[in-house]
Amino acid sequence: MKKRKKEKRIPVLLLEDLPNLGQKGEVVLVKPGFYRYLISQNKVILATKEKLKEIKPLLLEEKTKERKKSLEEIKKEIENIVLEFELKIGPQGQVFNPITKEKIIQKLKEKNFNISRQQIDLKGKLTQKGECLVNINLGYNIHAKLRIVIK
Repeated sequence: MKKRKKEKRIPVLLLEDLPNLGQKGEVVLVKPGFYRYLISQNKVILATKEKLKEIKPLLLEEKTKERKKSLEEIKKEIENIVLEFELKIGPQGQVFNPITKEKIIQKLKEKNFNISRQQIDLKGKLTQKGECLVNINLGYNIHAKLRIVIK
């Protein structure tokens, strides 16, 4: 039986998102032939310590700028919608089925927003009819005001 040579892999820093390989700014190992192809396309650079120190902060800064921009767009979309809820009140004024974070999340999911419980700034439950604003923390110090109408 012949022993197979262990293939050498080269560490590279990705300069753009590549499917099935990784995202921009990641260091991945590739085979030498694939490295030559990627370097000819200017999609990677050789991941040496000096280059990583030089380029990594620039790539991370660019990525955070892109993320902030997308969060600003999500903020505008959230502030343009109004969620309506029906509140059931009993004969003695008791509230049945108050509005909770989970109900708000469910309505936002119906409108294709993926928001977690921790992002919604709501103390307790909403138990009064009317209109109110709920603060949603999207990250990077970006906050959206969600209008909720309770009938």
